[in-house]
Amino acid sequence: MLELKVIDDNLVEKIIAEALLLLQDTGVKVQCDALMDRIEMAGLTVDKNTNRITFPKHIVENSIKSLPSVIDLYDRGGKLFSTIGGDSTHFVPGSSALNILDWQTGERRSAQTPDFVEYIKVVNQLKHISYPSSAFSTNDVPQDIADAWRLYLMLAHSGKPVVTGAFTHHGVNRMAEMMTCFRKDKNDLIDKPMAVFTCCPNSPLRWGLDSSQNLIDCVENGIIVEVVPVLMIGLAVPVTIVGALVMQTAEVLSGIVFTQLIKPGAPVIFGGAPGAFHMQLMSAPMSGVEALQLYSGYAQIARHLKIPSQGYMGLGDGKFNDPQAGSETASGAYIAAMSRMNQVAGPGMLDFVNCFSLEKLVFDDEICGHVNHFMRDIKIKDDLPIKSFVDEVLVEQQICTMEHTLEYWSKELYLPGPMVDRTSWDQWELFGSKSWQDRARETIQNLLDQYSEKPIEENVDKELRAIMSQNITDLISLPAF
Repeated sequence: MLELKVIDDNLVEKIIAEALLLLQDTGVKVQCDALMDRIEMAGLTVDKNTNRITFPKHIVENSIKSLPSVIDLYDRGGKLFSTIGGDSTHFVPGSSALNILDWQTGERRSAQTPDFVEYIKVVNQLKHISYPSSAFSTNDVPQDIADAWRLYLMLAHSGKPVVTGAFTHHGVNRMAEMMTCFRKDKNDLIDKPMAVFTCCPNSPLRWGLDSSQNLIDCVENGIIVEVVPVLMIGLAVPVTIVGALVMQTAEVLSGIVFTQLIKPGAPVIFGGAPGAFHMQLMSAPMSGVEALQLYSGYAQIARHLKIPSQGYMGLGDGKFNDPQAGSETASGAYIAAMSRMNQVAGPGMLDFVNCFSLEKLVFDDEICGHVNHFMRDIKIKDDLPIKSFVDEVLVEQQICTMEHTLEYWSKELYLPGPMVDRTSWDQWELFGSKSWQDRARETIQNLLDQYSEKPIEENVDKELRAIMSQNITDLISLPAF
């Protein structure tokens, strides 16, 4: 089985041990009264002057043991859709871009609701993107409900599970109520979770109000939590990989303890979004070499602890769909899969996840297909011993029509779609001399034309809109589509 290891097993154990010591001796700061109350009730040590919590080693270890090693994710209709953990790798788009790269004009601009609807219709049909995420925000709704609006658009146009999150400390409960519209009741949503929500501690070693309250509300509503420290290597955490891994591990483990205090056995994903801080430009590329090492390292740590993992990989940090975007996306996607990262968030993203491109998404879908094919186990398939095969070749004088070839070629040879050009120059000219952008736009348009997801029932649609509109004055202010 192919698996990339960037640190040896002994060092993995040392990093974990150091993280446990850090949590025991220094702990984390919590800026949320509701979470502080839960912590005090559990008997953990609380410094009232600093709001800093320390964690006895056995509390952390017991919390890790109570976690499920694999997590079942269900679709909108309540059917098992996928399992996160083990050897599986699921590619999903990145989240929370502020802008899009218009696929028709090439303009970088703010997104509107029709842009998000187009995105969902396209991503819902891609072969190698497992399920959608709330890739970007739209600016044509009240910002107080922008997180719920993205969820609503995903629920309305896709039956698949989703990856998203809340923008405020009060956002999760409303979004959970929306998802309950597709379940019998709240307990049914807990039994059959349909969403993964991101909760981000603030490095170094701090949990703010929004993330803390989101963590509580997710666990209580049966929403899968991915704890995602946004580490800036060399700014908020040590510039060295081992030191950064210790900090990352401590921050994720603190979130795991909190979830297990709220509900033992609650599913949690060991996540991260590190960037290598650029001292001159004051930027933090997530596809930087050091960041890729950190991603691979913590995937290895999560695997050692038998915790499902997540990472922002398979994306481009540049501004355009150019050679930089292709090389960064492909290298990140391959490293993620070889590191056995379970959920990879990145396809479609540019500019430090600040910009989303639908053209890039359909191209990245092909990258993910190549990665998945590369990661399949290599096994003997009637080709050892090989003498009988060679003997037949010597008689037949060719291989293409042999029985062995006809049986295995469709399984062994990956045939990409139109986004990857495998034509000769003469064939390319014969077929219309289409550029990659021509092919991307044609692919997007074809997917939009053939979208056939059954719409949600009208009464459910009204209920979802009513839930979102509880704190705004007029239902009409929510766009139609």
